[in-house]
Amino acid sequence: MADLGQFALLLGLFLSGYAVLVDLLGAGRKKSGLIKSGNNATISSLACLTVAMAALWVLLIKSDFSVIYIAEHTSRALPAAYKISALWAGSAGSLLLWLWLQVGFVVLVFCKSEAKQRTFCAEARAIANFVSVFFLLILIMDKNPFALSVAAPADGMGLNPLLQHPAMVLHPPILFIGYAGFVIPFAWAFASLKHNGEQPLPALFQQSRKWTLSSWLFLTIGIVLGAWWAYEELGWGGYWAWDPVENASLLPWLTATALIHSFRTYQKRSPIATWTTVLSLVTFSLCIFGRFVTKYLGALLTSVHAFTERGLGILFLILLLHIWALAAIFMWRKFRKDKNDLPAVAGTAPTVIILNNYLLVLLTFMIFSGTLFPLFSGLFTEQKISLKPEYFTKITAPCGLVLLLFLSVCPHLLKYGIKKNWRTIGAVLIATTALVTWLATDTLAPACLIICGFAVLNLGADFLGRYIKRRYTNNKQSVPPLNLRWYGARFVHVGVVLVFIGIAASGGYEIKKEAALKPNEKISIAGFDITFDKLKAEHGPNFTAVIADISVHKGHKLITKLSPSQAFYNRSDKRTSEVDIRRTLAYDLYVALTAVDSSSKLINLQVLIKPLINWIWIGSIVSVLGTILILFSFNKRKKNVS
Repeated sequence: MADLGQFALLLGLFLSGYAVLVDLLGAGRKKSGLIKSGNNATISSLACLTVAMAALWVLLIKSDFSVIYIAEHTSRALPAAYKISALWAGSAGSLLLWLWLQVGFVVLVFCKSEAKQRTFCAEARAIANFVSVFFLLILIMDKNPFALSVAAPADGMGLNPLLQHPAMVLHPPILFIGYAGFVIPFAWAFASLKHNGEQPLPALFQQSRKWTLSSWLFLTIGIVLGAWWAYEELGWGGYWAWDPVENASLLPWLTATALIHSFRTYQKRSPIATWTTVLSLVTFSLCIFGRFVTKYLGALLTSVHAFTERGLGILFLILLLHIWALAAIFMWRKFRKDKNDLPAVAGTAPTVIILNNYLLVLLTFMIFSGTLFPLFSGLFTEQKISLKPEYFTKITAPCGLVLLLFLSVCPHLLKYGIKKNWRTIGAVLIATTALVTWLATDTLAPACLIICGFAVLNLGADFLGRYIKRRYTNNKQSVPPLNLRWYGARFVHVGVVLVFIGIAASGGYEIKKEAALKPNEKISIAGFDITFDKLKAEHGPNFTAVIADISVHKGHKLITKLSPSQAFYNRSDKRTSEVDIRRTLAYDLYVALTAVDSSSKLINLQVLIKPLINWIWIGSIVSVLGTILILFSFNKRKKNVS
């Protein structure tokens, strides 16, 4: 089975390289036979990668420890669900999954084209397969998932305990769906540059727009799942530590957010068109760069998530250099052709979108610079300087608050422009009030909540105004139809505001207390009495857990019983802290067992009150549902047109 997987990768490399050559030759010479051959080679490459994926999964399920990857990431006692998820637990398996998804998406979009689209699709496939060649080179030469060990061990090392969590079964593959999906706007942008706008091809433009939104949706879900995992599994009470690996997923999310808005107001041969092209290239490039950061710079950047691996990670940077060298050539050619007839920004909407893009790109640059600061500092000093999470909060918060304020009035500005009315005047007053509050209290939470209140007021006014117009207009023919895209966009914005409320309240008003307790001892926090009752043990398939029984009273009333624990894994010297949480819409009562002395029954307990934190998850769900509504509106519009 390992030999089959290895052969599939080698054949996939040959087919991807062949597809690049024949697609470029076919597009350049307008040879339909060559273009068809490139199309078939891309489909065949997907078939090879599917075989490799199936082979690796079979090896994982069978626990074939003669394969190094299997021995390093599984064990006989590992539950079946985690054996399956071990495919994306390591560098080789996760890269294979990403590549398989990526080639599959290219086949779905660029291998089913009409006659007038074939040349454009061939050039889009060529750049996508060019990326695939680099990925396959890394897989075969460096991170081979089918490499065999000299002597097969009797049992494997097991999966990293931190990854043995339901969120980690879903978080990586959902992120990779998002990363891989951005290859569609990336390939579309390259082909558009190559054609220099001569072929608008609205069908492919709409495909790129839809795939950008779909990829953003999956990236959002993946990031939220990662934050939830950190909150549940790491035991420190937070969900975002500004870790380099966390930032690596946030960077393309920010530029993709700008890209979505650019697609909305796209105009051929306009500044918005340039923004759309550049952001398409930047977003996918940041996905690739994030991979490099995750797997190869962990030791330099000090990440709690990165499992640093040595190897040919430099190939990722070489790939990015090739991508941007080619893009620069095409952009320069396009600039020379269009510089005399480039129109000014038409209307208010593009101007507002461009301002929004500048804010998001500025935020991306600040996070990018802060993430790589230890690496840059090491070039000029003997010791790397790592930035604390507070640094990121201080540099990103002002820009984030401006974006939040902009979000509350942006829909109005897109439609009516900057006019003297209650929204624009209110925005100025709220901004001034928030700034004064920030300076007076030296904390961001109240300033953020003030802006959130204004955003809620604006969004409520939008919904109310639309309802009144539909309900009470005299001329029924002038009533706007039910616009799913409009409602979906508003729900996304509502979700973002709810997330900001949860972040501000839980971060600015949390209460924290730590104590060492023996059985029947208690601590009090925010009106709650936390009593440690007893210790008990639980044995799982590959771990032993020590559990503390905790009673929570308010006055004389028993509110709940909690059971935080520490798990010790059989084939690892690592332990994990499994927290227990009482959740309400108003707060979380978060209890973590940080240390245990079994002989004396003494435990260390960390207790936190996290106000409104569940609105982060609720807001994320609302945004996800809003995005799904927008995607549904695209499909509905397509059916109506046909």
